[in-house]
Amino acid sequence: MKTSTSSLLLKELSILLKSGLSLPKALELISRQNKEASSKILEIKEDIERGEDLVKAFRKSKLFPEFVCEMFVAVYSGEALEKILSKASDILNRMEEFKTNIINSLIYPFIVIGFSIISVFVVIEFIVPKLRKILLGFGKDLPFLTKILLWVAKFLGWFFLLGIPILLLVGVWWIKKRGWIELHRVFLKLPIIGKLWLYFDLSRWSYTTALLLESGIVLPKAISVGKNSCYNIFLREMFQNIVLPVEEGKSLSAELKKLEFIPEFLIELVSVGEETGTLPEMLYNASELLVKEADYLINRTLRWIEPLTILIIGIIVAYIVISVILPIMEISTAVKF
Repeated sequence: MKTSTSSLLLKELSILLKSGLSLPKALELISRQNKEASSKILEIKEDIERGEDLVKAFRKSKLFPEFVCEMFVAVYSGEALEKILSKASDILNRMEEFKTNIINSLIYPFIVIGFSIISVFVVIEFIVPKLRKILLGFGKDLPFLTKILLWVAKFLGWFFLLGIPILLLVGVWWIKKRGWIELHRVFLKLPIIGKLWLYFDLSRWSYTTALLLESGIVLPKAISVGKNSCYNIFLREMFQNIVLPVEEGKSLSAELKKLEFIPEFLIELVSVGEETGTLPEMLYNASELLVKEADYLINRTLRWIEPLTILIIGIIVAYIVISVILPIMEISTAVKF
């Protein structure tokens, strides 16, 4: 199910529970309104009425991300379910907004690149061969710049035909040898994309962990449950590795310092929270700060992606035009003589 739909379901549930309805009754009402997910919502209702664990009931439906289901653990420590549902909805909305912004920002460059590729294909497949045939009739060959265009096109053709399959095979071999965890670690090292993934995963972890701590769950358990809000499995593994040291009495900030990729400001906020007894509040602050850092990175990146795309496409189009005009000039010269 789409993130936006899941967010709407959670928000509706939260509102109905605040109105005084029981959870089974609220689920029944929502199932009538949402035909697409009606059967799964009713399954959740039936499981809860049979005494099924809340987390398991929601997880079995597969309507919501794993970390959302894990957030329901806080209910067992006295946290109001409607509050958890509302916060989970906010997190999903934030994720949806991020995805929408990225997609909208990439539409224009992809359209321009797509039309450019089509233009190159038409020129190489239909125009240049005819010009070459005419030039050969006059005892001349294509200009060097036009030949370069043909060589590049031939290289790209072989690359798509053979290069991509070979790269995919190498990728499969690498994953089998090193594992998915190592691949996710490599992803975090990618410029821009890796940092965005890191910031949003850490933001969700901070938010979920803070919520669980506020609900009375002990820190090691909160870290362990909170890690499931991360989509990057390398980050999940890192957080799981610090659960035992924290259980043994070591500080969270000290353990975070030992981890790879963790920003300095997150460690400092956690340290302040531990010293002042305001760890949940500091984690909430860290979550907001991480989202703002991600938004800033997105805006800064988009500011130069569009003009850079236009510049690159402009150079390519100009080169193609010159590559076509030069043979035409050669033909014109040959006709005069």
